[in-house]
Amino acid sequence: MRNSLKTLIPQLSFMLILLSGAFSFVHAQGVDTAQASILLKGDLQNHLLSKLGGKLGQVKVSERFTAGNSTIQIAARQVSSRLGTVDQITIKITEAGKTQLFSLTQSSDGKLSELRSGQLVAISGSNPLTCITQLFGSASSCGTCKTKILNCISQNSGFLARARCIARSFDGSCISCGISLFTVYNCLKGN
Repeated sequence: MRNSLKTLIPQLSFMLILLSGAFSFVHAQGVDTAQASILLKGDLQNHLLSKLGGKLGQVKVSERFTAGNSTIQIAARQVSSRLGTVDQITIKITEAGKTQLFSLTQSSDGKLSELRSGQLVAISGSNPLTCITQLFGSASSCGTCKTKILNCISQNSGFLARARCIARSFDGSCISCGISLFTVYNCLKGN
């Protein structure tokens, strides 16, 4: 009995370590599918489902960030439709007591579209690097924030990756510049 316990205890310990690693990995991803599904519901999702015969895929991003008095929520899922598979992305920004939403699709080639007057319309806008540079101007006091945002744009491809990076990077150096998150995300999408 004693020998069997000596061999059983290390085996059980090993199994517990493996299981705890698996559970912490799932938790570390932080995807709250219920919250993301609520955020993604709306006119764009209805259009993708009813007008384009879309099928909702699994939620792949559900994040919430806080920067001072502002919050950013980002949710994304893949949707397959007659137009192909797109990422449906919703970003909810609350700052200074005002809430604004971005609801977009991004195709596999990186093109963004948004719903306008009941139609999915491609966004063709300015270069986000140029837009951010003009937004911040040459004020040296905002150089740190400007550099963080420009790095997010140049080191990531695709709107979603860039949006997530900016949300993680937006901190006190950005808040003190008085630049609105909504304006930054408008630059990012090409407005």
